[in-house]
Amino acid sequence: MSFQLSILKILAGQPEGRASLAVLKDYLAVFYTSGPEWTARMKRLAERAPDLNIFGQKLVARESGQWIITEKGRAFLGSLEQMAMPTTQERALEGSREKPLASKLPVLPPALQRRSASRRRHGQKQPRTRDDRSA
Repeated sequence: MSFQLSILKILAGQPEGRASLAVLKDYLAVFYTSGPEWTARMKRLAERAPDLNIFGQKLVARESGQWIITEKGRAFLGSLEQMAMPTTQERALEGSREKPLASKLPVLPPALQRRSASRRRHGQKQPRTRDDRSA
């Protein structure tokens, strides 16, 4: 069913909701080989529509050389995505998870930044003096 949802999504994003079979195949190849995110998203949506049949339910129409998403198909996809949106509580929980941000990291004083950069370039430690400065 996730494959059929992918077709609905692709058609919904096309001008006038139309695409040839070749265009659909191209998009599907890109989406399904570009990483696990698309597949996972389609599987989550498919759980909400286990008996999906895009042609039998008249969500997609076929004309010569073209597949077209119908108004019913757009409405179905919209309602399915609306159901899949996280609730306010889920969004709040996501936002509360601590994610490390570069802006929260302590800023090194300029002298230490230069010294760190110098060590990385030369690949060796610089000798230290008694007051912990480079020699």
